[in-house]
Amino acid sequence: MTQRKTVLTDVVCASPNQMASRVGDELAILDTDRSVYYGLDSVGARIWELLQAPTPLSAVLDAVVQEFDVDHATASADLLALVEDMIDKQLVDLRASDAP
Repeated sequence: MTQRKTVLTDVVCASPNQMASRVGDELAILDTDRSVYYGLDSVGARIWELLQAPTPLSAVLDAVVQEFDVDHATASADLLALVEDMIDKQLVDLRASDAP
């Protein structure tokens, strides 16, 4: 199945069957359906926090650029790659998109 590319207008939210816990600056996520752990660095942990409610990725990008020493282009590419990986692993759900 070919998945469309994630875009910044997409609204994404953490899937309900996840448990997460801080480990220092990092975050460990347990997928309770599959009993698999995933780890995120400090930036990924912040993104996870922002995705606890349905949130447009553009808002997540704005927060990342403000809070971390990263340029807009790099943050955008990294955010979209991370979210696509999270969607593939069913850690987050794509809720809506304003894009055609």
